[in-house]
Formats: sequence, structure tokens, C-alpha cells
Amino acid sequence: MRKRTVHWVAPLIGLLSTTSVFSETNSIPSKEPMYWGVQIENDLFGSGDDRFYTNGLQINAMQRNSPPEWLLGWVEELPFFIEGDIKGGGYSFGQKMFTPADVESSDPVKDDRPYAGWLYWSSSVASVIKNKPQQREINAFEVTFGIVGPSSQAGYVQNEFHRLIGSEVSNGWKNQLKDELGVVATYVRKSEYFSSLNNGLEYSWSPHRVAALGNVYTYAGVGMMFRFGQHLKNDIGPPNISPGFPGASFFSAAKEGRGWYVFGGVEGRAMAQNIFLDGNTFQDSLRVKKERFVLDFQYGIAYQYRNVRVSFSNVVRSKEFEQQQGYAAFGAINVSFFLND
Repeated sequence: MRKRTVHWVAPLIGLLSTTSVFSETNSIPSKEPMYWGVQIENDLFGSGDDRFYTNGLQINAMQRNSPPEWLLGWVEELPFFIEGDIKGGGYSFGQKMFTPADVESSDPVKDDRPYAGWLYWSSSVASVIKNKPQQREINAFEVTFGIVGPSSQAGYVQNEFHRLIGSEVSNGWKNQLKDELGVVATYVRKSEYFSSLNNGLEYSWSPHRVAALGNVYTYAGVGMMFRFGQHLKNDIGPPNISPGFPGASFFSAAKEGRGWYVFGGVEGRAMAQNIFLDGNTFQDSLRVKKERFVLDFQYGIAYQYRNVRVSFSNVVRSKEFEQQQGYAAFGAINVSFFLND
């Protein structure tokens, strides 16, 4: 029996961000703080199997009212991006790891997800289009650059961490996708509708649309998220590593010093390109026949105390390729916080 472990380590490097931020509040200090976040996604918290999408780590940093100037210049030329009141933007740095179900074999594993790593950097900008007491609407644009293949260091990080804690290594990383520069542009439009209940409780529902274009991912998707708890307008939900539900490291300080909510939702994506299944664009590599339509179901809880928000969630993802045996499931832990001078 293979000993199961977590691969939380990635080359920790300093750039950062998130798909940005939005909220009405009058508790934010006059000098905007920097918002930081760390997102860990791992199949240990889901299926418990070391397979498919096995680990993701993303570090975020953003600031309200201070989106990256170079990206802001781009989005102003986009006909579909609505400027509204620019509310934030920033940077992110992350790494993702993908492995087949059989990680003990050193031979190429056909008819299974190829080994692959993705090391990337993103820049994002977002704006509030509509902000009313019972409704708000935002849109966000993000550009991601990175490297797929051995230079992502995914295999090295995973196996060195396994050796450090005395666990078995994954033996097939020599068969991973080859080095390829990757780029993805992603646009999200999200609306949220609020209803108040007794005792300070409220609930919301938020439909969203998303489109991504690039050699790493190309897809279009729609989804819906439901939230129930207190102080829902303090944030738009915790961030997820793309592709996933829209969220942000940003949140406003709760008036009573704390807030909480439970959430759940579904997103469907029509996939035109997924390099981690389709294989390298210009070189021969292992590949499988992907499913054209993928569903994500997510549920979790978030708790905020003063300037810190912690969330736990689980994602169940439908089959991504035809030969896949069963669905994939992974959990996520996010810690976001801001610092005041």
C-alpha cells in the first residue's frame, strides 16, 4: 500500500495576487493595506488518492484601488471589460502538479493523465460595475504566464518532499510533458444578489460567466454560488486556483470583528484546450482524449476574525478525460489577511 502524503511545497518565490476584489465598506482605513493570501489545494483532503490533480499552491498579493498600471492600460482597450470603479488588482505566483493514477511505474502510462507541472505568474485587475444594497456586479481580467514541463520543477519538488518525510516517490516524472511556455487570458463577470434574514443572517446567490484563451487552457464556463451566514458583503468568496470559482484575497473588516458563512456551488466548463490532457502543442508527448464538458461542485466554510480570513472547501470534479476511472476530488485551505501600518 502506497503511503499517502501531501505535496504542499513549491519553489516559494515572492510574487503574488488574486483575481481581485470588491466590496462596500466604510471600515477600510484611509491608507489601503496590502492583502495577502495562501491557497493550498491537495487531493489528500478529497479523494485521498495520489492521482490526477494532486497538488496546487498559490501565493496572492493585491491592493484595493491600486491595480497593476500596465494591465490596466490593456483592459481599457478591451470592449467587453467594463471599467466602473476600479477596485483592485495584483499578482500571484503558483505551481500545480498532475500525476496519473499509477505513480509506481517508471514506464510511460498510456490511457491515463500524463505527468505534468505548471509554474506560473499572474497579474489581475477588477472593477465594480454595480454596487447596490441588494445587488453588486463585478468583472475581472487576468493574464497568466508560465512554463509547463520539467522547468516547472513540479517533479523535483514533489519527490524531494516525499524523500524528506520518508514517503515513496512518484517514479514516472521522466515521462512528463516537455517544456513549453504558456499563456492564458481569463475574463470573469459575476453578479451577486443578497437577502437579509433575522438575527443578522443573510444569504446570497451569484451567477457568473468565465472565458479563458491560451495554449494552456481555452474554455468557456458558467456557474452559480450560494452563500449563507453573516457579513457576506465583506468579500466575494475565497480565491481558487484557476480554473475554478471566482474569488479574491480581499475582504473588508467585519463590524463586530468577526464573520462567517458556508457556501456551495457548481460550475460547468466547455473545454477547447487543456494542455495537461491534450499534450504539448508543438512536440510529441503523452496525451489522452479529454472530455469536452467538465463540472465542478464546491462546498465549504469561511471564517473571518478581524484582519484574517480562513476558509476550507472541497471540490468534486467530473471526469476530465475518457479513460479516467471515477471523478477527482480535492480539498482547499486558504488563509488571507491584511496588515495595517
